[in-house]
Amino acid sequence: MNLKHLGDAFDHWKGSVIELVGEMNLRVVNNLQVVPMFTDQEPWPWGPENLATYAKLLRRQVNDILKRNDPFSNSRNDREAYFKNLGQNDLFLDPDTGIAGNQNAMKEHVKASEVACLLSASPRRMLLVYQHKGQREKMRKTHQRVLEGLREFHAFTYDSGQVGMVFISRDQKRLAEALARIQVWLGPVAETRIIR
Repeated sequence: MNLKHLGDAFDHWKGSVIELVGEMNLRVVNNLQVVPMFTDQEPWPWGPENLATYAKLLRRQVNDILKRNDPFSNSRNDREAYFKNLGQNDLFLDPDTGIAGNQNAMKEHVKASEVACLLSASPRRMLLVYQHKGQREKMRKTHQRVLEGLREFHAFTYDSGQVGMVFISRDQKRLAEALARIQVWLGPVAETRIIR
């Protein structure tokens, strides 16, 4: 996430998907927390007002945002430390671009190995990961590419055209609940919007 994108149409879309799977009484996610992966450079622009706006757009509270004062770096040691000690709750990862293979990952991506570590840290955890599609690439191809290194997990992508939300978990039952929720929400277009 980068401050220059705060409040764009994609933030509204992310928030609506998060709200859908986290509504009261029908909750599919477990105390969803946000890992923003802020890529802004110094000076640090994410003051309390910007964080409050970001939380509102995602339909979360500011306290749900982890690492809210930590910029995301591409150095190996910084990346490793960034994804440690994030608790046991479900997580929404908000990289600038999405999931990438370990060798192709830059600061704008979360690595497939980092996703695997987060899922291993909490066996029932579900991850929601914001994903841009590749240039001149259909979301189906993007989905297959980003999940190449995550074959041992269960996953699906909600494709909204230019972007998607990848749902990943070790727990097939929890993932099936999220999938069913989105299928009901999308109705007759679910078949064309959900990629498995």
